[in-house]
Amino acid sequence: MEWNLLPILNCDGKRMPIDVSLELEAGDADDFRILGEVALKGEIVNVGGSLELTAQGLAKLEQTCDRCTERFTTELVFPLKERMKKVDALDGEQEDPDLLLIEGGSIDLAELVYSSLYLNLPSKALCSENCKGLCPVCGKNLNLGECSCDDRPTDPRFDILDQLL
Repeated sequence: MEWNLLPILNCDGKRMPIDVSLELEAGDADDFRILGEVALKGEIVNVGGSLELTAQGLAKLEQTCDRCTERFTTELVFPLKERMKKVDALDGEQEDPDLLLIEGGSIDLAELVYSSLYLNLPSKALCSENCKGLCPVCGKNLNLGECSCDDRPTDPRFDILDQLL
């Protein structure tokens, strides 16, 4: 979704509110699915010739639990902060790697939102904080009940004796 910045691009101190819903799709290699639209609410402010985007996004995701491998849905609230400047307004300034360059008078808002969503995903996807995971012996989901596997720790020095029986 292209977002037109021309109304505030050359007006220092001017603000532009953002309140949109975006239809995004996860990439083929992603281990999550985006359910419905992603809501974004915030504003873009022209501060001394550069634009500062500050917003908060809300997305409903379907993920696979890292412990029990069950699918679950969750809501992710994530921040979006970007600093932008028009390419021709740089005037030989030293390149700032955190500065997003604007060509023309618009930005691809969907790309910024997807990048921010992806970077704010939790490192471990869990269906619940107290997920018990899978039994390491039989693979049963321990959230659904206990299994009958022997979970007593064994001394590895006696493993050779287990093979005799």
